[in-house]
Amino acid sequence: MDKTNIDSKHNQQEEITFNPDALAEKYLLERDKRLRQDANDQYLEVKGDFSYFAEDPYIDEEIERSPLEDEVEVVIVGGGFGGMLAAARLREAGIDDFRIIEKGGDFGGTWYWNRYPGASCDIESYIYFPLLEETGFIPKQKYTNAQETLDYCHVLSKKYNLYENVCLQTEVTSTEWDEEIQRWIIHTNKQD
Repeated sequence: MDKTNIDSKHNQQEEITFNPDALAEKYLLERDKRLRQDANDQYLEVKGDFSYFAEDPYIDEEIERSPLEDEVEVVIVGGGFGGMLAAARLREAGIDDFRIIEKGGDFGGTWYWNRYPGASCDIESYIYFPLLEETGFIPKQKYTNAQETLDYCHVLSKKYNLYENVCLQTEVTSTEWDEEIQRWIIHTNKQD
């Protein structure tokens, strides 16, 4: 087979064996089954006898600080891998005017909260851990455990000096777009 035949073969449109409109309709119907009229009102505040389940079991004491009323160029909600990676890339680009808002007492996201015996990652460490070359970190296991993953979160946060830009034990309570000043106004449980 010569090159001309190969190229023309790859340029031919493959015949679809399903109706795209019917598939899109099916997905919309499935989505509609899961939408609730009460939206966020469906969630209940954890209070009473079970309120301790909402507390962070990994902090010794709550951080006390004055409310922040400053402006930053970028706000990152969450200090898990996504938040840390976004912050690291901002640092690499020379952007230091950012703030990470993290509900937990430290970086780690799901790995901060889930430290039960046997917890481990089901994705190979070399694929799951971002910025391995930049940090020089070498995972000890192919499918790393929760503790090593949390340890790596500390390596990342220290490598990129993220502790100077984070508000730990802080939860975003609302975000509002201010059309006049063209900025987001963010409120937290710390009266920020």
